[in-house]
Amino acid sequence: MHLSTTLLLAITSYITSVCAADNDETVGSSSKRGLVFVPNSKYPSDNQVWVQPGSDLSWYYNYGIAASPAYSSTTQEDFEFVPMLWGTSTTFLTDIKSLVATGRNVTHVLTYNEPDGTSSTGGSAISPSVAAANWISQVEPLRALGIKTGAPAVTGSPRGITWLSNFFSACATAGTNCTVDFIPLHWYGNFEGLASFIGEIRGT
Repeated sequence: MHLSTTLLLAITSYITSVCAADNDETVGSSSKRGLVFVPNSKYPSDNQVWVQPGSDLSWYYNYGIAASPAYSSTTQEDFEFVPMLWGTSTTFLTDIKSLVATGRNVTHVLTYNEPDGTSSTGGSAISPSVAAANWISQVEPLRALGIKTGAPAVTGSPRGITWLSNFFSACATAGTNCTVDFIPLHWYGNFEGLASFIGEIRGT
């Protein structure tokens, strides 16, 4: 694996909040604070809570390739949309190039939501070898456009670590490092467990 920059997107907000609370400081906006956005169909006005003045969020994703209609009047500079390759695709590269060509400043992409998980629990259920082949054709070329790529977002379990290791091994077998710029983490336990999980991921 070639990791140029480790940016732990899924946990940065939590760690920043904990540190600020310990220091009794006010948390300002941060380029690392993001949102997984699921629209509120019952109370659509609530969707604007995340972009009102004073919000410390600067980016969001919605598991898809298209920006959310709720933020159609919000510029990419004010609230950046980060596209995601949720599962395998033969058009992701073309789709991202089209977004860029039409004026959307795409700077980062996310990939493969819990590929080691099952579809019944929201995972994309992709084998490491299939994901590696798809990454090489659809994600790796984006780096030439200056777009930063996120590693597959595996589950916070030993199975996830094994999957990620096998993914990078499959990339190496295919003759590429599948270079990633940051590693998203999924974690639902306590801080001690999170710290341990980060250590295991860094050793992958």
